[in-house]
Amino acid sequence: MKFSYLAMTAYQGPAPGIEVWPASPLYCKAEVARQSVAQSLDMAQYAEQLGFDWVSVAEHHYAPYMMTPNPVVMASALSQVVKKARIALLGPLVPLNNPIRLAEEVAMLDNLSDGRVVVLFLRGTPNEHNTYDTPKEDTRGMTQEGIDLILKAWAEDEPFSWQGDYYNFSTVSVWPRLQQYPHPPMYGSGNSEESVVYAAKRGFGIAFSFAPPEVVRDWVQLYHKECAKAGWQPGPEQVLYRGLCHIAASDQAAEDDLERHFGAQATEQAALQSKTMGGPPKVPLVAKPYFLGSPETVVERMKVMADCGVGVVDLCFSVGDLNQQRNAMALVAEKVMPVVRGWEQDKGEVKARA
Repeated sequence: MKFSYLAMTAYQGPAPGIEVWPASPLYCKAEVARQSVAQSLDMAQYAEQLGFDWVSVAEHHYAPYMMTPNPVVMASALSQVVKKARIALLGPLVPLNNPIRLAEEVAMLDNLSDGRVVVLFLRGTPNEHNTYDTPKEDTRGMTQEGIDLILKAWAEDEPFSWQGDYYNFSTVSVWPRLQQYPHPPMYGSGNSEESVVYAAKRGFGIAFSFAPPEVVRDWVQLYHKECAKAGWQPGPEQVLYRGLCHIAASDQAAEDDLERHFGAQATEQAALQSKTMGGPPKVPLVAKPYFLGSPETVVERMKVMADCGVGVVDLCFSVGDLNQQRNAMALVAEKVMPVVRGWEQDKGEVKARA
């Protein structure tokens, strides 16, 4: 199993939480934002030092919890400080972008990183479509046609034109060429039966976020079935799962950290809201991290996901301050990674004896 660290690039100062969208720029202090980006780069370097195989970025808008409206920009910075780990774009939102521009930017990134890019192009959530007033009824078609156009732009040796349902270009001629031929490792969304079938038909991996194990198991089974229909067989590394992670010395300690963090966060947000908007916010229940607990508990949950067919875990460390997050990352590296990677070694030895 591969381990990926999600570079959240969260604003490290008082700001509204995930339940407030869009968040007012009033809360964003320039110096805090600069420090937050620098700290995110430092955390990514630390993840690589600990042995994480990938560092990932995502695209979100108008929100302090992830200040990466253009994940390629952040990934480009990461490519210069993270020297060996793969740089995973998980992922650019196709309906919010010009697909040719995406093809060009990812090609640049593949050169900057010496061929370490991984890509998951996404449709995005309804609130993200509101960013640029993208017609919601068109977003699925825009995403799938946009991905097909990007793949063609990377593959063609000569300029071409494109006339589609959503995109029309008289001339497409992408420079520079990719380092990885015919394209970087690609993933598709696993959020619906249609998206699973789409990924399987195109030879993509599949990615899930925050879903319970039983849902992941069912979609992975469908994915393997559809891949077989398409004439190919995916490996474990082509099934990715993103989950929240917090690890502590014991299950109770991890639960206490979670309660303190979100309790303090709710209090802080209430104070902000009362000061600037005349009343407390409506703070929703927080979805509990799946990878929460002692090292032993987190290993057990990794095993559940491995049994579902997952081969890459993209971990989001967001509980507590940066020091608490660093401590949790270190515990994963020390107590979880060796055990999980030992499973693969054991399988290899059994296969060799056979």
